[in-house]
Amino acid sequence: MKKKPYALVVGGTGMLEKVCHWLVDQDYFVSVINRHEERFQEMVKRTKQPAKQPERFHPLTLDYHDGETLQSKIQEAVSEHGVPDLVVSWIHSSAPEALPIIMKHCETRTEPWKLLHIQGSSSFFVKENTPVPENCQYRRVYLGFVVEDNQSRWLTHHEISNGVIKVLQKDYKETVVGTLKPWHKRPG
Repeated sequence: MKKKPYALVVGGTGMLEKVCHWLVDQDYFVSVINRHEERFQEMVKRTKQPAKQPERFHPLTLDYHDGETLQSKIQEAVSEHGVPDLVVSWIHSSAPEALPIIMKHCETRTEPWKLLHIQGSSSFFVKENTPVPENCQYRRVYLGFVVEDNQSRWLTHHEISNGVIKVLQKDYKETVVGTLKPWHKRPG
């Protein structure tokens, strides 16, 4: 029997919830890094395929700012489910070691794996070079804003998830969800 593809999502109980549900619909097993078990359980209840919910979602409840706990929980997940085929990562810049900790566990794969690195709008202008393992197919997604009626607003969770799903479907190497122009119109 063929193993189901495995995804690890950081931000899945917030702005990437719809991405988690979409991945389950695509036959993935999904581990979700979350800070609150209750929010994870509520997210699981909202799946369109309730029969699959207990077996398709796995919580990794922790604060990813705690590198030691993140390391331990990722190791447990890899031991139990294998190395992820896909990592969808929305990690705040206040936790610069979190993504390298996750990637360290993925570099043991012999087959290629994909990383969708989601970043805030200001990261677009920094153009940091994220070092990734050789077998990593790196994709970068910048979160912009929306300009409507000469006013701007940040993206909704729904818009963000739809943009990330589009990147997964189309395999864009780098894209902006929303817009970054004109920069001076961004929300305050």
